[in-house]
Amino acid sequence: MLVRVSTEAASFIQGKGGGLWVWAARPRMCCAGSPAWMHTATEPPAGLSGFSEVVAGGVQIWFRAVGGQLPDVLEIGLRGTRRPRVEAYWDGCLMAMV
Repeated sequence: MLVRVSTEAASFIQGKGGGLWVWAARPRMCCAGSPAWMHTATEPPAGLSGFSEVVAGGVQIWFRAVGGQLPDVLEIGLRGTRRPRVEAYWDGCLMAMV
């Protein structure tokens, strides 16, 4: 898995402690077969385990694979100007393509 972190996202993450947790999860209330959306947090998410550490762009990233599958490219970017937030992209998509 190749990990790409934008310089803006790396700076933002460094300002929040230097760590990022990335995982995919399906919506709790939706029809069967819905895609798993990518989620990020600068603090460890409560109730989740199974993260593996990856270092990229000077940032520690803990990634949780979906059903043992990994993206070819995991992209980390920053979105928003008023309330910036880190987003993760699975092969260019906001949803895990598994």
